[in-house]
Amino acid sequence: MTSMEPRKIAKISHLVHEYSGIMVERVTTRQAEKKILDQMMRYKVNSIDDYIRILETCNHNPLAMDDLIADLTVSESFFFRNPAQFDFMLEVLLPEFFTLHGYQFPFRVWSAGCSRGEEAYSVAMLARYFQNRVPEARFSINAGDINSRNLQMAREGFFNSRSLRDKLPEFENRFGMKLGKPDSDGNCRVSDDIRSMVEFQRLNLKNLQSLQCLTGSDIIFCRNVLIYFDENLRNRLFEEFFKYLNPGGVVFLGETECMPAGIGGFTMVNHKNSYAYRKPLLSKQKT
Repeated sequence: MTSMEPRKIAKISHLVHEYSGIMVERVTTRQAEKKILDQMMRYKVNSIDDYIRILETCNHNPLAMDDLIADLTVSESFFFRNPAQFDFMLEVLLPEFFTLHGYQFPFRVWSAGCSRGEEAYSVAMLARYFQNRVPEARFSINAGDINSRNLQMAREGFFNSRSLRDKLPEFENRFGMKLGKPDSDGNCRVSDDIRSMVEFQRLNLKNLQSLQCLTGSDIIFCRNVLIYFDENLRNRLFEEFFKYLNPGGVVFLGETECMPAGIGGFTMVNHKNSYAYRKPLLSKQKT
């Protein structure tokens, strides 16, 4: 198969952006053509025009678009990435929340752009540890991703050694619990108890209407996702996050990401040299 015309790649890039907000040139610029060709072979399509026509039906049949996005984007993560953010949750946010509200409300966490679930299951481990110390505490942990392949793997809860590297053993020792039972190859399936704490669902951050599911969140994790979006969409998402967070709620971004000053009314806070963006805390309880 000959090389694609740049205008055809540009057309596909436009369709991806319109559907998901993802800017292909920020994902895999050099490999975009190869990824597209791989998907054409997957769908047994010889003509680039025929493949474009398939992608143009994505609003009605998103499977081909989802598969392309899965190939284009990097789903690389590991447990307890950026550990100071989890320390902030455990040492500051949870004690403060339950002191203010008692135990009538669950603490609500959303992992937006959850990849294969490492982040969400890290939150679940932390929540279970907190509950072991404070049994009255309740949690609601939700996670979403546009990539249906990621979501399937997240629900299965089976992780290889790359996802388990670095910080997980430290937190397992600290919490006095294991993520799950490792096999002889160093892989691990998340325990039924931890898996039962997380609800996964499909979430397209470009579709702002769908973000109503974030309503009432106390933490929104959206880490290493917004780098793929243009400035306009990023700023609109920050405003949506502010709207849907509870008073005192926090947004956690990736270590190399930042929120522009003055967006949405957030205040930047520093905990152990890790930054978060916080909605002002009101003294009154939730209604």
